[in-house]
Amino acid sequence: MKKITLAFLLIGAFAAQAQDVKKDTIIESLKESIDAHSMKFAGLDERLATSDANLDKLTKIKVSGYIQAQYDSYDTWATASNGVSYRGQSIVGETKASAVGVTPVVAFVAPTVITNSFYLRRARIKFAYDTGAGVSFVLQPDFSFDKVSLKDAYVVLNDRWTKTYSLYMGQFDKPNYEVEYSSGSMEMLERSKMAGILYPGEKTLGAKLEANFDTKYHFPLKLQLAVMNGNFNLGTTTNQTRDISSNKDVMARAVYSVKLPNSGLGIDFGGHGYFGKTEVLPGTSTAFTDVNNNPFTASIGNKLDKNWLGAEMQIYYDFLGGLALKGEYISGTISGTSNALQLGGQITSNKVRNFAGSYAMLIKNIGVKNQFIARYDVWDPNTRLSGNLVTSSSELKYNTWAFSWQYFFDDNIKVNVGYTLPINEKSNASAVGTDFLNRDKHDNTFSIRIQAKF
Repeated sequence: MKKITLAFLLIGAFAAQAQDVKKDTIIESLKESIDAHSMKFAGLDERLATSDANLDKLTKIKVSGYIQAQYDSYDTWATASNGVSYRGQSIVGETKASAVGVTPVVAFVAPTVITNSFYLRRARIKFAYDTGAGVSFVLQPDFSFDKVSLKDAYVVLNDRWTKTYSLYMGQFDKPNYEVEYSSGSMEMLERSKMAGILYPGEKTLGAKLEANFDTKYHFPLKLQLAVMNGNFNLGTTTNQTRDISSNKDVMARAVYSVKLPNSGLGIDFGGHGYFGKTEVLPGTSTAFTDVNNNPFTASIGNKLDKNWLGAEMQIYYDFLGGLALKGEYISGTISGTSNALQLGGQITSNKVRNFAGSYAMLIKNIGVKNQFIARYDVWDPNTRLSGNLVTSSSELKYNTWAFSWQYFFDDNIKVNVGYTLPINEKSNASAVGTDFLNRDKHDNTFSIRIQAKF
């Protein structure tokens, strides 16, 4: 009996020990499983942290852009010659061979008059990245059917202490109101003739210091100072990479704002100055004409005047849905040479000229979806000469009326219908060409533009 009892006790002890071993094995297995899952979760956390970091970077990138598709109809007229003049464009005639007997005859066929055209005015996309540490980057290419060009590419260092100063370096807008006003937000189809000649391409390559005293000090004054390559965007594409001389041009601008909320009135007024030189480079003829159209001889290395001053004002009034009046006046001295690297605006030969330009624009909201715009702008490329004393079409004075109606389809799409009427000065000097000889060239343009932005 004792032996049987001892046997049962031994069997029970072995069974208990077996159960303990089994439990230990299960527990150990669970531990290993938990550790393995913990490592997986740790890896997942790392991947999530990386994803969060990447997502944080992506949220700092702002992408915007717009496309402007346009249709133009041109006012045309036949000149006294066998050519056709319209909107300053050039059409080449074609030759055809016909059999007369056995001898081929080449006959000139008058060029076809193009009275209308579809085209893509602008197609741009803008990338802006803000690091959140006072540094931001902007990159904006422009796309056309045959090329991609660079419009903006600059770095901004922002003052993190007073929140007042910003330093720009790269390719950016020249500090002028009309130039800095976005092409996607413009009320008129195009900028004034004055802006297109003084600031061709709108952009410059250099450095700009900007101070906005309204951010922290609540004093509505903005100052800008830019140092830039003077010949950038003029002439050949060589000027897109680096300056062609050691000279640098300087622009300065100041704007002060007045707000009268009780009257629904806001006024911005200011001025800017451009201070630079045109250097006479090797390969350029030294025969020049001065502001009075008198000839003089320049030497290689001479620096010719290129400076002007401008005043601006924008008035915003909460009247019957909203109204704005904008205007600007600029005058000074501009110079240019026939050197291909220095061509700019209408100054495409060796000359120095006094000029004056201005514009006045009315913008009136019609309800919440429509807007009427009218602008009158003046460009006089040579204030010392007028009428029959003008012997070059590039020095004729222009008075241009432009009208536009904008319809905002939604927040992203707007339709603009406009009509432009340039009126040129008349001269009886045969050198101005048959298009302008004692007449106003027929170069009015009717346009329809659809703009889509995001």
